[in-house]
Amino acid sequence: MTRDKKAVNPVRVGRWRLFLGWLWGLWPHWPVAAAIMVDGGLNILKSFNSQHLPFSQISPFMGLEKSLAILGSSTQAILGVGLVLVGFGLFRKLSTAWSFSVILLLITLGVNLIQQHWGTPIIYPGAMLLVMILLRRYFNRQTKLANYTISLTGIFSILAYGTFGSYLLGNGFHPAVHDLTTSFYFTIITLSTVGYGDISPITPETRLFVVSLLVVGLSVFATAIISVLGPAISRRLGHILNPEGGRMKLEKHIILAGEGSIAANTAVELEKRKLSFIRIRSQVENATAPGEGDIIGDPTDEAVQLEAGVREAVMVIAAGDNDGDNAFITLLAKDLNPEVRVLAVANAINAIRRLKLARADLVFAPAAVGSRLLADLAEGDRISDQFRDLLEGGKVR
Repeated sequence: MTRDKKAVNPVRVGRWRLFLGWLWGLWPHWPVAAAIMVDGGLNILKSFNSQHLPFSQISPFMGLEKSLAILGSSTQAILGVGLVLVGFGLFRKLSTAWSFSVILLLITLGVNLIQQHWGTPIIYPGAMLLVMILLRRYFNRQTKLANYTISLTGIFSILAYGTFGSYLLGNGFHPAVHDLTTSFYFTIITLSTVGYGDISPITPETRLFVVSLLVVGLSVFATAIISVLGPAISRRLGHILNPEGGRMKLEKHIILAGEGSIAANTAVELEKRKLSFIRIRSQVENATAPGEGDIIGDPTDEAVQLEAGVREAVMVIAAGDNDGDNAFITLLAKDLNPEVRVLAVANAINAIRRLKLARADLVFAPAAVGSRLLADLAEGDRISDQFRDLLEGGKVR
């Protein structure tokens, strides 16, 4: 028995635990991103297997069945490329990539239903759509470059879909659309909802096409505008409503970075205790009353930490749900201000050592602390009076 215990190599066990912790840090965004890219690849392969004609041989409304077939193959190619591109964004947990992936999956389902591609072409994107909705909270990172890139890709795709679609179905409009310039013009006025009425769909197929262009196009444009301009508009409104710019004058304050229940509850406590703090968060939709001067952005971005005043802060609390992000927040804060104290939250016990290596001054593991408190309660130990309001009932024994 003694030999078996000595045979265990603690260094090897530690490395194995670090490896498992690293793998856990990739869940669930890496598997989801890979699955989305697989769906995109399948769409691209289907478009290769579809009927293709040289562009010079394509004429407006060359026959309803052939026109819709060509439109379908081009749509699958565009959808496939789009899904592959947003897959790269999902690897980085970008909220913009999540929004566009949901839209593209919905379009994929609609295209496959219209073309009556049953089985896997319906089940796979349907299952992925459900997974994306259930895992929404894991994709909350925002960066300007990614927002611009993904948004421009989405806009270009919907413009290409509308332009070539209206050109192929040209004789289904009044007056007929016989050139790409007119079809591009029709796409623009449709997506802008101006609708001058000079070009109107007159067949069931073209009307359904216009409906799909409106629904999908407006969704893409709305998502792009919110992703790119949303944070800037939010900050601008904050300056208008608070012309004194109180947030910029903060000194010796606390920076709270992260999403999730721990960060939200910490914000409430800091507000109750009248402590000067700024919270960096990735999402504006879950904004609550505490911390009205919240900064919407990625706390691992140098520009965002500088905006929060990391060089004037006395403490940075890295309280995100992802230990890898907390480690990067710690490293960046220490690099920008070596004197700032950093309190990092370890969601997993095996992340404590990594956060210390990232130069965190204090590492707090809520799961470990909570488990010990529960064990103390089970033994009948007395808990400090400052925690009594969080307990219900008397002693366990």
